[in-house]
Amino acid sequence: MKRISILLLAIVALGACQTKVKSPGEDVSSITIKYTELDRPTMFRIACDRFDKYFPKPYTLNVVSKPAIDSVMAVLNTLERMEDEEPDVRAKILITDKSNKTDTVCVGVASLRYKQATYKTPEKLLVMIHQ
Repeated sequence: MKRISILLLAIVALGACQTKVKSPGEDVSSITIKYTELDRPTMFRIACDRFDKYFPKPYTLNVVSKPAIDSVMAVLNTLERMEDEEPDVRAKILITDKSNKTDTVCVGVASLRYKQATYKTPEKLLVMIHQ
């Protein structure tokens, strides 16, 4: 009986010491995706700060469920870095964390800007936007 008690105590202590795996969107409270047609032609490149001017009535998708937030953040956490270039923006992703701080991802078909860096736009992200 004493051995069983010690074994149970050891198991409980071991479980308490293990590190909990953090989900990709654990600190995110919501995501808003504003987008237009990805193949929408324009005469010039649309910069991120001009997206709202040239596309004043974009489609809007609010992502609030935890599994959906985790899916979007998992894709953003595996971005492939590329040479700096300004994307021809067709979508903006607004990521709001639990402290109400908002990060913006400017998405073009070929590249995107996130946290002052340029990345290759993953096909999976484009599919998520247009679902």
